[in-house]
Amino acid sequence: MFLSRYLEKLTKTPVCFGLEKKSEPALLSELLIGWHPDVAEVLRPRSPSLQMMAKRFSQMLSGNRVDVANNVTRYPRSAAASVPHIVSDHGLTNFLRFLTQPSVSEIQGPKQLISWAEHHGLALVYLHRDLREIANSLTHFIASGKSFLIDIDTVTNAAKVVVDLYAPVLAQQMHQWRAVANDARVLPIAYDGLINHPAKLVRAICKHGNLPIEDEHLIETANDYRSWTFRSSKKTWQQTFSAEQQRQLMVLYKNAAPVIGN
Repeated sequence: MFLSRYLEKLTKTPVCFGLEKKSEPALLSELLIGWHPDVAEVLRPRSPSLQMMAKRFSQMLSGNRVDVANNVTRYPRSAAASVPHIVSDHGLTNFLRFLTQPSVSEIQGPKQLISWAEHHGLALVYLHRDLREIANSLTHFIASGKSFLIDIDTVTNAAKVVVDLYAPVLAQQMHQWRAVANDARVLPIAYDGLINHPAKLVRAICKHGNLPIEDEHLIETANDYRSWTFRSSKKTWQQTFSAEQQRQLMVLYKNAAPVIGN
């Protein structure tokens, strides 16, 4: 989301989160199975309830919808479009259910997303990152108290559920994206490349998506825009995870294999 928010500010193009708006009751009904027992065991007492998660996520999905009243989002160049949009999505059919009951069944197929984007006249950008770094960032984030959806009691416990439950799903998702890495409709962007050369890659993204851009407003380093860097943990992934967890992550990382890209 950090990239979408930056593009919104840079190009004055509103961002929608998620492919569609869902109401709080609809989201809550999809969470009736509750938490995975291994996650439930390590949640802080203050971690949001399922109902609060559904409420907060519904509010996020409602932002910048062109026709919220009729539960419809209109995108650029689609029928009756009135304003262009940037659409940011995790590539999962149900992000809340991924948090509560992580499963590979929640992965949205890349070919489906490409077709969806094409149907709505949108250009697709796939931002990818080293799986081990994703696991490290996610571990510290869900144990930091900063997430408005989940709060794990310790970094040690967060590391365990990330390696055992979340990372395998994310690895499979990355594996599936390998199949479309050479599709001309997809612009793959490496997170490290974006952080190291933001101006160059933001220009490429805007060109791919036909977004307006003024070079004088581009940041030259990630440090110029705090939301790009505050997620970086002070600890490396090797420092965060035990020797056995590092071994598990290495296996997942090799099977996922980095997607090509800038």
